Amino acid sequence: MMQNRLIQVIHSYVPIGLFLWLFTWFNSNYLNTERIILLATFVIVPLAIFIVMEYWEDNVHRSSILLSFFIVLLPIGAITAAGSFSLSPGIVAGLLAIPWTIVTGLIAIWGLLLLRETPFQLAHMSIAVGFIYISVAGIWFITHQFSLPLLGFEGQMMLLTVNHFHYAGFVVPILFGFFHRYQRSFFTGLLVILGVIAPILIALGMTYSPKLEWISVLVFGFAILLYSWLVFTFVIPKATKWTKGLHILSSGVVWMTMILALLYGFGQWIGQPTIPISQMILFHGWGNAIFFSLLGLLAWHTSMMDQGLVKIPYSKVKGKGKIGSDFIKINKIEDDKPSEYPTGLVDHMDDYQTEEFNPSKLHPDITDFYENTSNYELLLTPHWNRSFRYIAKLYKWISQRVEQMNFPLEAETKEQQVISEILPIKDRIDGRKNVRAWVRTYIQTKKAIYVALYSTHVTNAIRYMNIAFPLPYSQMTSILYLEHGENNCLTLTSWPTKKDIRQDQGVYLVIKQKGLRLPINETITVWKEQKTPKGQIEAKHDMWLFGIKFLTLDYHIYLEK
Repeated sequence: MMQNRLIQVIHSYVPIGLFLWLFTWFNSNYLNTERIILLATFVIVPLAIFIVMEYWEDNVHRSSILLSFFIVLLPIGAITAAGSFSLSPGIVAGLLAIPWTIVTGLIAIWGLLLLRETPFQLAHMSIAVGFIYISVAGIWFITHQFSLPLLGFEGQMMLLTVNHFHYAGFVVPILFGFFHRYQRSFFTGLLVILGVIAPILIALGMTYSPKLEWISVLVFGFAILLYSWLVFTFVIPKATKWTKGLHILSSGVVWMTMILALLYGFGQWIGQPTIPISQMILFHGWGNAIFFSLLGLLAWHTSMMDQGLVKIPYSKVKGKGKIGSDFIKINKIEDDKPSEYPTGLVDHMDDYQTEEFNPSKLHPDITDFYENTSNYELLLTPHWNRSFRYIAKLYKWISQRVEQMNFPLEAETKEQQVISEILPIKDRIDGRKNVRAWVRTYIQTKKAIYVALYSTHVTNAIRYMNIAFPLPYSQMTSILYLEHGENNCLTLTSWPTKKDIRQDQGVYLVIKQKGLRLPINETITVWKEQKTPKGQIEAKHDMWLFGIKFLTLDYHIYLEK
């Protein structure tokens, strides 16, 4: 679980990095080339690393020590790189470039470990080579910032090389690797090979031979345009709406950027520049950075997400504004004539039996609570992370008005009377099977604490708890995996638990039946204390945002008198 939390921390660097990168635009002294490189340091690199680690399962070397060091150094490297670019090249600027150079070196080590420790596959090799290539960008970056020439180059040409290996060297092999993993074929295999050899050929051509540069640009341009054609032919027709839009933008713009690259390379070969370098940076550089690289990574992120979540049934129920305790009645989704009236969140805990989870090992009181939830009352004590205390107050202000997931800021008492109802829901409206609602409402204020629609589904012989929380014009679904915790307590978690297979558990924002995996995770632990009265159990509900625990809810659960 620790490694999964660290991966989510890397995920958090993407929105934070985007904000910091946008903030750098207040400094008007940055060159366009420098801004493009900083986009890579703040956004592109953490996004690519996160996607690789999220979807490459056990094929990625996940050394906790290396990962922890990388997580600490990544934001430091990005920030100091921005500081380095704000100064003229020299000793101080060079010193500030060291952290990012170390980051690129760590990524290269990761790539070497990938090559050494995973069975040879073209997709793995492509990603590993992309990881290794970025170290070249780090070397040229620190050399430029120390104001030292390298291979006869200095000034802007060195920055262009830094740019080249952050994008053509790092991102392109990763995108090609994603494609080959998504759909293995002769053409995607050819893409991988071309993507691996072309960036280094271009760099060698820029250094030693205009003719080699022109030939390598032709090879690279062919590879990118082949990639675009294959995406339009085999990926976009099968993609969901959002994914399709990202792929169209990413794969469509490269026709313009590659034509510019070919014209520029031809001019270098014949010794008569056809396009000014400033125009190349403006159109080719920004086009590849924003559209091809950033949107391309997001497109494959959503493609692989769609591929992994295709079997998850989502509730079709959504709100239009306030949810509230009367949501079920207003929307007329209660089943007036159920075949069997539900009394609990599940009908039978035995339904969740697997080779690894045996419900008979649970204390009978835990089983009875889940099968006869309407007989129980809950007292809730929240523990917000102090770092989130202001966010908690804002969240409470919103949740009180929406009346959904309206968790308290302070501990509940028995004087705060709560009515708890289990209601049957019409399956034909919800879209899932055997659905029931759990509605908890404060009697005094008549405000809902939450409205949750419970169901289950089975994937690969594993039964998951499938819980939908209606939201305005959407809903949030929590898919939980059941397992035994310490002393045979019950644990329900959204964290990945198996390395060898993809699992369904997670927290998803669902809009128009498309699930988007959120950077939120939760674990619920339920246990029976020794020497406590019959029907009395305890529960702890831990929640994480980007791998950082922000809220713990302690539940004291007891039979209603």
